[in-house]
Amino acid sequence: MKQTTGKVRVINRQRAMVGVYVEQEDDHTVLKLSSVNDIDIGDVMAWDSGTALGTQSYRNLTKGWTAEVYVAKHGVATANLEVQLR
Repeated sequence: MKQTTGKVRVINRQRAMVGVYVEQEDDHTVLKLSSVNDIDIGDVMAWDSGTALGTQSYRNLTKGWTAEVYVAKHGVATANLEVQLR
């Protein structure tokens, strides 16, 4: 299975939502985490589940942790990213 990687571009700390830019797709994946205390803009995320939605295992390669996250949406354009994180 192909690993997907992306860089955190936007964080809504009140809702624990994160927008991850996936360069090879030129769009974003929107995640809901249980906590955003240990994630920052620029962190590199990786996952093996491709475009699967729902609860998935994602790794923060920058910080060295793995967590179960809720994948809300893939394929979000930059122009729509802020709306998706509200």
